[in-house]
Amino acid sequence: MNKNLVYIVSEDWYFLSHRLALAKNAMRKGFNVFVVCKNTGKLDKIKSYGFKCYELNASRNNTSIVTSIKELINIRLIIKTIKPSIVHLVALRPIIMGLIGIILINNIKVVSSITGMGSIFLSKNLKIRFLKYFIFVFLFISFKRKKNNIIVQNKDDYNFFLKKFNINKNRIFLIRGSGVDTNYFNYVKEPSVNSIIVTFVGRLIKDKGIETLFEAFKKVKNKNIYLLIAGNIDTSNPSAITEKYINSELKKNKNITWLGEVKNIKKLWEKSHIAILPSKREGLPKSLLEAAASGRAIIATDVAGCREIAINNYNAITVKLDNVDELAAAIRYLATNHGIRKQFGIESRKLVEKDMSDEIIINKTISIYESLYKSLNTELR
Repeated sequence: MNKNLVYIVSEDWYFLSHRLALAKNAMRKGFNVFVVCKNTGKLDKIKSYGFKCYELNASRNNTSIVTSIKELINIRLIIKTIKPSIVHLVALRPIIMGLIGIILINNIKVVSSITGMGSIFLSKNLKIRFLKYFIFVFLFISFKRKKNNIIVQNKDDYNFFLKKFNINKNRIFLIRGSGVDTNYFNYVKEPSVNSIIVTFVGRLIKDKGIETLFEAFKKVKNKNIYLLIAGNIDTSNPSAITEKYINSELKKNKNITWLGEVKNIKKLWEKSHIAILPSKREGLPKSLLEAAASGRAIIATDVAGCREIAINNYNAITVKLDNVDELAAAIRYLATNHGIRKQFGIESRKLVEKDMSDEIIINKTISIYESLYKSLNTELR
């Protein structure tokens, strides 16, 4: 039985930032790794690591039936060509398209990584809410099949799928996040300067709470507190915000700087004092993992995913969802309390080292692969 392992993810940049270390380790363990994703210009970089790649013409905000059918046919042909033992689907759209694409294909074990439900959970649009119902029904039926296994990143999602979907405990795994390299993102004392740097790292979409952050920062009213925003506008996301909106907000507050895409996130956290992420919902945010590993105090919303890495009055101040006043107060409080920031930063690092490092996350996931591969061999005898 071959040890072909296929990753199906939305886009190439996501694979590089969230699954590269895992895939490299899987290859070292003897798996033949294939990557299926949309090419946004980074596919050659994935190939440079020795992975075989297949381009997927997909879009997260695509609702065209014809395009979706073409995507399904493409996935099915790729799977039939590779003949994998294990298929790892990452994020909601790849999970749905992948599960449909491999229907009636036998001798495969499937791992679906739920990385957060995002806009489909949060949208008030009637069409999206109607679509959510059918997605849940499809997932409910699909996850009942013994070949399908689930990885979730936080306790909220674990309890949701366990109780609502009534899934066998042996096929659902809680692995907290996609990991962070704690050797690269090492603990660094915050900079000794008069100004306080509050930093947001993430895609500039409504789901990340960027609008709430702008409104809250207007109420901070402290010339020594600065906000850095690192990230690109994700035009393919249904909840994307516009560059026009960002520029209009920047004009209103000279203490806010939009950096765009930042190549060296490590240095960014080293010159920052506080990490902030007022998301509406997460799987387990990579940006906060990296900030915590760097020893930074955190401000985040008390929502699924965030509360795994941001524990109120332990390493973070957590605030209610979309609460502008609470967010502004949290910024002012941490910015003016060096001792609290220092203690929170120390606890942040400990939290990551305990069970969120690359090494721990990778070992747990590889263990799942090995177990599934072994069980598949047993079934085929």
